[in-house]
Amino acid sequence: MNALLYALRDTQRLRTFLFWYWLISPMVFFFYQFAVSRGENVDFREMLNEPAIALAFIVSCMSLIMVGLLRAAETENENTERTFGMFAVAQQLLTGNVPGFLLSYFYTRSLWDASREPFAPRLRWVILAGMALLGLLSLLTLLAYFNLATG
Repeated sequence: MNALLYALRDTQRLRTFLFWYWLISPMVFFFYQFAVSRGENVDFREMLNEPAIALAFIVSCMSLIMVGLLRAAETENENTERTFGMFAVAQQLLTGNVPGFLLSYFYTRSLWDASREPFAPRLRWVILAGMALLGLLSLLTLLAYFNLATG
């Protein structure tokens, strides 16, 4: 139990968990969809015409973008990482990714006591543009999920 509590406070370990989670989960989805499309002799593009599969595909692609943003924020200072972490918590909650939400929450919490430097200028516009794109896609995905559930 103490090892788990220590892991939830270790920023480097949580960053590694998030990185691999956001990298492996889309790959598992893509492999599964490839296996299903081959097993049923259906083209992958035809499977994307199914709304639920298309939304899952979009969320998987967003996870891959999150990997890149995580690496970009990691190369900057702690304030940039903290800002990205707070965004990741909200984004993972909006898309309904509970394991990603929990990992992002603990990652952000582990960064909370870090020094308060200004937002790093080197990759600031890349990170902010990526976060804006993912935020917009997350809201559109949420609206599509609601339309799918009510329609």
